[in-house]
Amino acid sequence: VYSIMIEKKYQYRAANIEVQERKRRELKAEQKALSGTEYEQEIAADIDELTNDIKEVLEQDPRLKTIISRQWRLVRRALVKFNEIKKERSALLSEKDGLLKRLENFRRANKPVMAQIRRLKQINKFIKENYDAETELLESSPEAFYALHLLELKRYKEQLIEGGIVETPYVQDKMEDVISHLRLGKPVMIYGHLGSGKSELAMHTAAKYSEKPALIVSGSKHMDISELYGHQVLSVNEIDNEKMRSFIKRVEREFEEWCKHNPTASEEDINRAHDRILQIYQTGLQGGTFSEYFLGPIYRAMQEGRVVIIDEVNAIPHEVLISLNHILTRKAGDIINVQQNSGTEIRIKEGFGIIMTGNLNQGEDMRYVDRQELDPAFLSRLHKIEYDYLPQLTEGSLEQAAGAENELFQLILAKVMDRHGNIDLPHGAVRKLWNLAKAARVIQDVFAGKAINQAFYYQVAGGHPTKYYLQESVLSIRGINSILDAWISNGFTYELDYYLWHEFVNQSTVISDKVFLYQLLQDRFDFFQSANWPHPEYDQLDSMTQFDITAPHNEEEDLVFMTARQTVEYAYGEPPEVDDEYYLASEEDEDSSHEELAEVLEVQKELINKAEELKINYDRLNDVLDELCQMR
Repeated sequence: VYSIMIEKKYQYRAANIEVQERKRRELKAEQKALSGTEYEQEIAADIDELTNDIKEVLEQDPRLKTIISRQWRLVRRALVKFNEIKKERSALLSEKDGLLKRLENFRRANKPVMAQIRRLKQINKFIKENYDAETELLESSPEAFYALHLLELKRYKEQLIEGGIVETPYVQDKMEDVISHLRLGKPVMIYGHLGSGKSELAMHTAAKYSEKPALIVSGSKHMDISELYGHQVLSVNEIDNEKMRSFIKRVEREFEEWCKHNPTASEEDINRAHDRILQIYQTGLQGGTFSEYFLGPIYRAMQEGRVVIIDEVNAIPHEVLISLNHILTRKAGDIINVQQNSGTEIRIKEGFGIIMTGNLNQGEDMRYVDRQELDPAFLSRLHKIEYDYLPQLTEGSLEQAAGAENELFQLILAKVMDRHGNIDLPHGAVRKLWNLAKAARVIQDVFAGKAINQAFYYQVAGGHPTKYYLQESVLSIRGINSILDAWISNGFTYELDYYLWHEFVNQSTVISDKVFLYQLLQDRFDFFQSANWPHPEYDQLDSMTQFDITAPHNEEEDLVFMTARQTVEYAYGEPPEVDDEYYLASEEDEDSSHEELAEVLEVQKELINKAEELKINYDRLNDVLDELCQMR
C-alpha cells in the first residue's frame, strides 16, 4: 500500500523516500536470494534501517503526510470513476448492437427506420464522449495516469499468461468491427499477412460473440464440398465379410496411388484424400445403404446457432468457394434447404455467423503460394477487415517516443514485468526491448512490402541502398515470445542479442533473409554490437551463398530493479504535471457516498493483500506497514 502512496514525484523530501524505498526493495530481493546464508541477518538489519528512515521522514513532515493522503484519495477516485466509465460504455455498446439488429429487421420488413437512425446517431455521440472521458481521466492527475495504465498492463499480463490474444486498443477496435457485422448477419473476412494473428482474432472474437464454441474449417487446395456441408453415412450391417474385405482393399490401393502422385502433401491433405476416396467407394458398394446424412460445419452452425470460422479461405478451390455464395446472404430466422439431402430443412438460429481468414496477395507481390484471387461476386458478400501487425513507432528514443501508440512495446513490458508491475532486468535491457519492438515492426513492414524509411534498406559497401522483400522471416508476437521465453527461462545468462540470433535470425532457411536481418538489427537497432559479434563485409544479396555467424556467449549485465511507476513511464511516457498546492487543496468537493466507499474499500483490501505479499514473510515489518497504511 505504501509503495503506491510514496512512490510519486513531488517536492519536499518525497524524492529521498523514493530512493530509499527502491534500495529497500533491492535489498529484500537480495535477502530472499541469500536466505539461510551468513549475509541474511546483515541484509535484514539494512532493511529495518531503511524502513525506519522512511517512517521518520513521514513523521517529521506533516505536509508530506497531507500530500500522501491526498494522492491516495486520488487513486481511489480514479479507480471508481474508471469503473463507472467502463460500465457506461458496456451499456452503450449493448444498446447500439440492439439498435443495429432492429434497424436491419425493420429494413427487411420495409418498416420506417428514422427513429432508430436518430437514436443510433445519439448513441454514437455518447460512445465518443465516453472514450473522451476516459482520456480526460487518464490526464486528470499523476495518480490516475499511473493507476489506470498499470491496470491495463496487468490485464495484458494476465492475457499473455492465458495464452490467447491480448486485447490492446487496436485489437479491441477490430473485434468490435467483427462483432457489429456478425450481429447484422454479415459474413466477415479478416485478411492480413503471416503472423499478424488473424486466426487468433477470429477465434477470440467468436468466443466473445457467442457462448457456444465456434466450428473451425481449415482451408486447403485439396478441400471438397463435403467438408463444408457434410456427407452421407453408410450403413454396413447388411454387407457380408467378403465384400467388406474387397471394399477395404480397393480403398487402400486407390489411396496408395494418390500418395505416390502427391509426395509433398501435408498430413491434413492426406487425411482429406483418404476420406474422399472412402466416400466414393461407399457409393458403389453393393448391398450398402445410406442410413443418414451427416451435417457438415456450415449446416451445423446454422442449426445450432454457432459461428463457423473458415481459416485460409483463399487456399480453397474456386468451385468449392462459389458454393457458399447463396449461404453468405442467409440470416437468423431464414429457412434453408439442405441440397445434399433433399427434403431436409434447417431454420437458422440466432448466433449463426461466418468469419473467414486469409493471406491475400496484393499487386505483383505473390509471396503466398497456393493462394488464389477471390471472385469479386464472392467478395462482395463479405465485410472485409484488414488486420495489421500491432501499432508501434519505428524511430526515436524511448524518452522521446514513449506513448500509448506503442502497443507492441507495451506487450513486451507486460511480458517481462511481475504481477505487481515491477521489473527486474539486466542493466540497459529496457532500451534493448524498445529497440526490439521498433525492429520487429520494421521487419513486419518489410515482409508486408510496405513503404519504409530508406535507412532500413539493404546496404552494400560503397553501393546504393536497395529495398529488400523478406521471403519467409517475420518477427511476429509469437516470435518475440519465443525470444523472451528463452532469455528469461535461462535466467538472463547471456545478453538478449544471443537469443535474438538463435531464436529468430538463424532460424531462417533463406540466406538473403538472414543477411538482411543481421545487417538491419546490427546497423540500425544496435544489436550484435558487443564483444566478438562479427561485422561482415556485405555483397549483393543474390551473390551470397552462405552466411555463417558464431554467436558469442556474452554474459548479461547485473539485474536492476524498476518500480511499477517506472514501468508505466516506459510504456506510456511522463504523467501530467501538477504542483504541490494541487495536493494540499481542499477536499470539500469529494463524493463520499456509500456506494463509492464500498468500492474504495474493495480496492483498499486488494492493495493491502499485495502489500502483505511484498513483506516476504518478515513479521518484523508488520507494525511499520500497518502504521503506514493508516496514513491513507
